[in-house]
Amino acid sequence: MVSSSLIALSLVSVFSLSNAYPVKVDGLQCREGPGTNYKVVKEYSKGEQVTLSCQAPGQDINGDSLWDRTTDGCYVTDYYVLTGTSGYVTSKCSGGSSGGNLPGLDSTQSSHARAIIAEAKREKLGHQGCLAGIATALTESSILIYANSAVPASLNYPHDAVGSDHDSVGIFQQRAVYYPNIAADMDPAKSAAQFFAKMKGVSGWQTMNVGELCQKVQGSAYPTRYQEHLSAAESICSADSD
Repeated sequence: MVSSSLIALSLVSVFSLSNAYPVKVDGLQCREGPGTNYKVVKEYSKGEQVTLSCQAPGQDINGDSLWDRTTDGCYVTDYYVLTGTSGYVTSKCSGGSSGGNLPGLDSTQSSHARAIIAEAKREKLGHQGCLAGIATALTESSILIYANSAVPASLNYPHDAVGSDHDSVGIFQQRAVYYPNIAADMDPAKSAAQFFAKMKGVSGWQTMNVGELCQKVQGSAYPTRYQEHLSAAESICSADSD
């Protein structure tokens, strides 16, 4: 007679195998979240079997916006995993930062927003920091990465659109004359870190009206614009508060 423990072990093995799929390329990066702006946790080799725990929408990669969360606890783009379909093959990930688009944002914007939020969390800036970062990103670029033909180097980095406002680049529209590290300007997390560095130099930033705080950091010719995006920023930050 087969023991119940052996049956249970067999069922687990079958379940695991049914969710294991081969990697299509060498050096497939597994990241902390569903997008290339998240930190790389590990890499997989071509042909290596990865077992999926769930899947989530994220940054679009070659027309595929699905990302696979492996049992290693990180995400790989589904485009480079041979699942046999472009759709879901397992359950959808749940939780604020692990799946789904943030309120009012598409997958690209959500990926960038999560990178900004992650930086605010890393620096322990609280809800105030998150609101300031997201409200500014919404106002300046609708949370999209802008290159600028007036800053040719910016065109060499991944971007969502091309702008022409002076020498302003990136999500925060940081002017290259003041922020000469173009690689950082064009990176959501690093540009957020630059924004937060200046924000922390504003006296009383922790309790200041967020719209006023954004203006003090950015020095915009339209100082009231940031206040208009606070409601949307509140929804986004609250949705990714875990």
